Amino acid sequence: MDNGNTIVYSPLEEGRDFFITDRWGEKLHFKILSFMVGTGLLSVAMEVIGEPDEREPREFELLSDFDADIEAAELRLKEKIKKRINIRYLTREYGGLSVRTGKLKGRFLGEYFEVDGLRLSHEEFIQTFSAYEGFQFTMKFEDMTD
Repeated sequence: MDNGNTIVYSPLEEGRDFFITDRWGEKLHFKILSFMVGTGLLSVAMEVIGEPDEREPREFELLSDFDADIEAAELRLKEKIKKRINIRYLTREYGGLSVRTGKLKGRFLGEYFEVDGLRLSHEEFIQTFSAYEGFQFTMKFEDMTD
């Protein structure tokens, strides 16, 4: 229950602009904001997109120590963004999406999944790896701040 002491930070409203071009030539826009949380300095980057129809804004986070330099923390976050946006897990084939290399990475957001900045329903998500029917798989959950 909120007792009026809650502080809300909005990277999209308060963040600084960060523009980057991925290896496919797509220009991407992020807003970056750093602020203190109970466990240290949290740096958050949210992708700025137009009208979200099939797209889901990508979000990246990095948790640093309490005494971390904000500029250094945000540089590390930018490196994380650069690394992640230059990997694509899905490809369009035969009128649908499929997994490119046997590996899939994204976010579970309750009603849907985000992979490569695309919003996928539960059915679309399962369909992406239907070519691997009968294979074994490993599922791993990672903290966004790592």
